[in-house]
Amino acid sequence: MINLIKADFYKIHRSAIYKVLFLILTACAVTTALVSHFVSTGDIDMATASTAALLSDVVMMNLASCIVAGQLVCGDFENKLIQSALTGTCGRFTVVCGKMITYSLLVGVMTLPYALSAIIGYVLNAGFCAPYSASVYLKILFESTTVDFSAQALLKYFLITAIMALTYTSQTAFVFTLAFAVKTKSLIVTTIGFIACVFFGMTSSMIAGVSDTAKNVISWTPFGADAYNMGNDTEIGTMIKVIGIALVYIIAFTYITYLTFRKTEIK
Repeated sequence: MINLIKADFYKIHRSAIYKVLFLILTACAVTTALVSHFVSTGDIDMATASTAALLSDVVMMNLASCIVAGQLVCGDFENKLIQSALTGTCGRFTVVCGKMITYSLLVGVMTLPYALSAIIGYVLNAGFCAPYSASVYLKILFESTTVDFSAQALLKYFLITAIMALTYTSQTAFVFTLAFAVKTKSLIVTTIGFIACVFFGMTSSMIAGVSDTAKNVISWTPFGADAYNMGNDTEIGTMIKVIGIALVYIIAFTYITYLTFRKTEIK
């Protein structure tokens, strides 16, 4: 499995699409942070900021994750790399687990621009507005003006940014399963996956607003409010809950992917 992961990252290092995607996410992260700052200074109104919310991690990370899943899995099916791995010493379970680990690490890397912009904003304390998107990273920026700087708060924010990377992986884990089912159609995986992510996110918010019971049910999914409301006042128990939910979903979809892949004929 280790060799499979090393081979994946070697291909990723030489692939332009991942580098371009990372640069786009960096530009989006910087833009959302700047918009937050200029809203606080009065140079940009909230209506403009609401439009910029489309560039926040809530939208862009789902899109980026779907692209990554399509390229990572479907690309290797198209190039016969997965088929070659299966004819060697690797079993299907090993291939699936190796790909999921690579996928999770890649999603984590893709969140770095947003995470770093939030941490740098907190350290600089340049002044930011209240979040104009359901983004933990924008909340951290806003708290730079309301929470006194301390090593303890900074460490907590680093932990929160890592948890959000895990959360985005769990939110899009079903796309990973879809990629193994579709195999060679990365565009289909990206399109269906992103539409489904947006639908799940919007539906979860609406259902959570119906009643306290519905809100409690949604809180046990990666789309729950616990994940999006993390900040300096978040208790350790809540953070452990978010981590646990994310890991359960990732493990569950890894196994579902294996079951799907096990029954698939490889040509």
